[in-house]
Amino acid sequence: MVYRDTGLQLAMPPVRRVLLIAVSAVLVIVFILYPLALAITALAAQSLLYVLNVLACALARGTSESPGQSEIAKMTGPTIFSVHVPTHNEPPEVVIETLKSLRRQVGAPAHEIIVIDNNTEDPTLWQPVAEWCAANPGFRFLHREGVKGAKAGALNIALAETRPDATHIVTVDADYQVVPGFLSTAEKELIARKADFIQFPQAYRMPKAGAGESGGGIALELADYFDRHASAANHAGAMLLTGTLSVIGKPALEAVGGWSSRTATEDAELGLRLAEAGYRGAYVHKTVGYGLLPLSSQALHHQRHRWASGNMRTLTLWIAEHWSGRAKPKARNLTRKVLVMAQLTAWANFALPAVIALTLATVYSAVGISVPADLINGTTLLTLCLVLLSAALPLWFGRKHARSSLPAAICSRIFLLPTAATATIRGLMPLRQTFRVTPKSPAGDSPAPGDGLAGARLTMIWGCALGAAGMDLACLPVLLSGALLALPLLAGQYAARALDNYSAFVSAMQRQGV
Repeated sequence: MVYRDTGLQLAMPPVRRVLLIAVSAVLVIVFILYPLALAITALAAQSLLYVLNVLACALARGTSESPGQSEIAKMTGPTIFSVHVPTHNEPPEVVIETLKSLRRQVGAPAHEIIVIDNNTEDPTLWQPVAEWCAANPGFRFLHREGVKGAKAGALNIALAETRPDATHIVTVDADYQVVPGFLSTAEKELIARKADFIQFPQAYRMPKAGAGESGGGIALELADYFDRHASAANHAGAMLLTGTLSVIGKPALEAVGGWSSRTATEDAELGLRLAEAGYRGAYVHKTVGYGLLPLSSQALHHQRHRWASGNMRTLTLWIAEHWSGRAKPKARNLTRKVLVMAQLTAWANFALPAVIALTLATVYSAVGISVPADLINGTTLLTLCLVLLSAALPLWFGRKHARSSLPAAICSRIFLLPTAATATIRGLMPLRQTFRVTPKSPAGDSPAPGDGLAGARLTMIWGCALGAAGMDLACLPVLLSGALLALPLLAGQYAARALDNYSAFVSAMQRQGV
């Protein structure tokens, strides 16, 4: 069976694209001429994000939907898994360790493992994996060149090659070593929850306690998504997918058209289509696999940019389809919709338009152009404070049991705010998105020194310029806003050191063949 890329179905007609570009151009001109409008828009958008997340938690508290009649409830035969491991330019030793963990499954139902390598030009990367699979029954290796759609395209190839009697598709990233009971646990949870798809949390291989700050804070910051957003969504069957350690009913996946590459986060986009089609998802709060953190601040930056921009694009496409009348969702529960939106905006913030408005107002005031500077300055400062509080407070109040890593987690979150701010706006624009693989080996992660701090460094320079202008204009809101913009670089220094330590740990671990 050949699976279509559903993104092609939703390609924007030329007339609509031209209209969208024209409207965007008009908005840019209006915002440049009237920075107050931009400042108010940024504050309203950031306030909406804050209210959305508070409302999501309130709606989820005490809410427990009836499981309903899912596809799995209609199945009468045994569970049969097809495990898909997509790879692209991955270190073969990392992939093979993942496959060994899948080989060690205990009490698992019938299953197959398909490794799908796409567009890896260097044969020394994929041939060792192919040889390992050939020597181990139950494993199949596929290598394809010219694959379009990045990870989504590769997963569609694996889906087409899946054994006909498979009931569920299991996705495992190339670096995730799963526990021996992973597949048996997945089968039990599917049956117990009567869900069409389930998602396990992402966790990471970490050094032993006492090794200093070596990524524990970053892992804690990443876990906040599952502890807060995923747990809340689970109460209403509104959980989306996060890519790895996902288990999806094959009939449901086929019914919605397979994987799509129309956004950079193909996992969340698929989860949304499944939810819209009336399929029920569940979050299982059990750790069943451990992957690798990004190995540098540059890799962490690219990962957060992809998550924030891809999820924002998924949200805007969803809203556009509803407004245009093209969407005919089977799931109309308001609680589920709010919880879905909360997940898609988990990494978003609107600091960038606020800072642009402040900059325009400062420049206009300096050259004698009359603008309501006081109102703009105060609005921007309020927006930046709201961004900072929205980032730090959930970690502070939600992670009381992990106080030792909490400062590092907050530093990581603040460091990534400029990246998330840029990605949020990019996700709202009709620009082509690309999928960038996060390197799994220190040897394959070699950006120029300090590259990962470039965004934070630029933000600090911008903040210093605004701070100097605030002092010159004797304007406290501008001065304070400039000071807030310096925080990401200061936090980034701490996060970068932690990642350097973690990278050294991974290097040692890979030398030992672990």
